[in-house]
Amino acid sequence: MRKCDPNRAGQGWQAEDFMVKKINLFVFATHHSTNNIASQRFKGLLKYLDFQKYRVFIFARDGGPDLGAAMMAAGSDITVMNLRGRCVGNESSVSSSIVSLLSAFVAEVPFLTAATDRLIGRHSDIWLVNALTAADALCRERLADGEACIAVGTYSPIDALIAARSLAAKHRIPCLQDFRDGLTFETLGRQGKLSALLRQWVETRVVASSQLVTTVSRALVSDFERRYPGKQVRLMPNGYDPADFSMQDDASHAAAAQLMAQHVPAGKRVIGHFGRIGTSDHSRISTLECFVRSMNASHQARQHAHALFIGELAPVERTIISQLSCTYSTVDAVPRPVALDVMKHCNQLLLITGDGVGCATGKLFEYLAAGPDVICFSGVTNEASHILSETGAGITILIADEVTAAGTLDRIFSTSPGISAIRRIGAYSKVEQVRQFDRWLSGMVA
Repeated sequence: MRKCDPNRAGQGWQAEDFMVKKINLFVFATHHSTNNIASQRFKGLLKYLDFQKYRVFIFARDGGPDLGAAMMAAGSDITVMNLRGRCVGNESSVSSSIVSLLSAFVAEVPFLTAATDRLIGRHSDIWLVNALTAADALCRERLADGEACIAVGTYSPIDALIAARSLAAKHRIPCLQDFRDGLTFETLGRQGKLSALLRQWVETRVVASSQLVTTVSRALVSDFERRYPGKQVRLMPNGYDPADFSMQDDASHAAAAQLMAQHVPAGKRVIGHFGRIGTSDHSRISTLECFVRSMNASHQARQHAHALFIGELAPVERTIISQLSCTYSTVDAVPRPVALDVMKHCNQLLLITGDGVGCATGKLFEYLAAGPDVICFSGVTNEASHILSETGAGITILIADEVTAAGTLDRIFSTSPGISAIRRIGAYSKVEQVRQFDRWLSGMVA
């Protein structure tokens, strides 16, 4: 693994690194170096690219002890730069948020800000400025060598979309904007008319500057196509990385087995939920309440089920879960390899969604790859419901159908479970997805 100072990006690269002309991807993905489920969207995809054809630079943040270093992933041509700085939101000062938001409308702003900082000897506390400083030097170098470059922005937060737009505008290179969540469609951010108006303005600017928009659900694709006629919009679900399930180590297996032995009573059928519930979507709280009521109304669930919740839970969620009549346990967040192994030990996997029709959380695709059937409790029929139906990987129980939920759970938790249906999940593998991704990227520089 190679490390270098991102402040010297574009100055210290060796000639042998760039002997073959490639397509360079400048990917702004703030979550990339975290354990957040959001990081898996591109982390699993990019590593399957053909590195005879592509070179990838990823501009991230929150990288732990190596924060500020640039790291080359072994066996690939991917360089990850974990850069300091704040993004728009509660953590950011008003002045830094203004700089970031203004950059969506005037692409030169972050570069002028960086120049001013250098002139007065100040280190910027704005992630957008630091990411673009590193990306700008590398992009100039690659273009001067006659190579193609593409800027990729990944929402959320909006800073990554703005960074991609700014780099693309300065160097006149193609731009792909990826929406993991809807910025204005079923927004998950701060509420209020001013916030909604700002999101709409920013979205309009970053979409207008892109050659291609990708997003996670059919509902979001339709929404973008309706609001931006003529814009190329493509579906790219979160997907799963098969390597996550084939390369687990003995230590993770042992930790998973110990967790199950410690928290699950013998002879119980385990329904497992992983990760957070209502932190980003409060409508999921009502769905969780429906799940608890339905479990309590099911004789088979009360007798045979054990509900296992792994991950951060809000106090209100813990209170709701405590009302379960079946046995249950809550476990704080565990390392991701251990969580994936525990998923495979469950009999059923629980997905809690709210009233967003575009919901297709990355957790769902890990569930698909893990193997057990999925039970989705939801406020509406959404993207997750469609995926479970088309893959044969599970069922959806709507909170409006609560009167029939107990009977469904009785069948699921009977002592003689049926044989699981054949799963058709191959299309959601990162290995398959990267082929389509490659075609899109190739078309952008053709």
